[in-house]
Amino acid sequence: MRGFEKFKDMINNSNYKKIIYNLIALMILCMIALLSWDVFFPKSKNTSESKLVGTVNQEEIEKSAYQDSVEQQLKHILSQIRGVGEVEVMITYESTSEVVPAINTTRSSQLTEEKDAQGGTRTTKQEDQSESIITSSNGTAGQVIVLKEIKPQIRGVVVVAEGAGDIAVKTELIEAVKTIFQIPAHKVMVYEKK
Repeated sequence: MRGFEKFKDMINNSNYKKIIYNLIALMILCMIALLSWDVFFPKSKNTSESKLVGTVNQEEIEKSAYQDSVEQQLKHILSQIRGVGEVEVMITYESTSEVVPAINTTRSSQLTEEKDAQGGTRTTKQEDQSESIITSSNGTAGQVIVLKEIKPQIRGVVVVAEGAGDIAVKTELIEAVKTIFQIPAHKVMVYEKK
């Protein structure tokens, strides 16, 4: 009990009260600093997460490059039609492209027949199947082997062209777009450029 009384006397002493208040204030500041540490010093991203973001960004770049390339080719072809001047096109897509990876499929089946002492038989059939994506070894990271890439379906095409006010030119533009993309006429809109 003597130690507790000594501690109580220290707390009641005004010098020790200031020290205790300062320690409590310091502890509160340390707690606030620890809680806000992530705000001022964010953790570095996980490498797999950053690879995923890089892959997604790469896919977006490739998709955009593909779409731009298709639009440029269409503009070039349509501007070659007699009576057509400057051309602008916009293509909308149903979805993004789909990649079909090479898959290794392993199947096994086992048939077991058991006969008991009374003459009855019991048949058990067990089937197992496992699939894994095939990758090629390029250094440390394996790349997925792609069997085919399915390009996105075209939802619609808008063509704005000089000379499209002439019905014959407009019809030729619609027919050209229909033929190139194998889409019906109601998905193609042609307007005259100002």
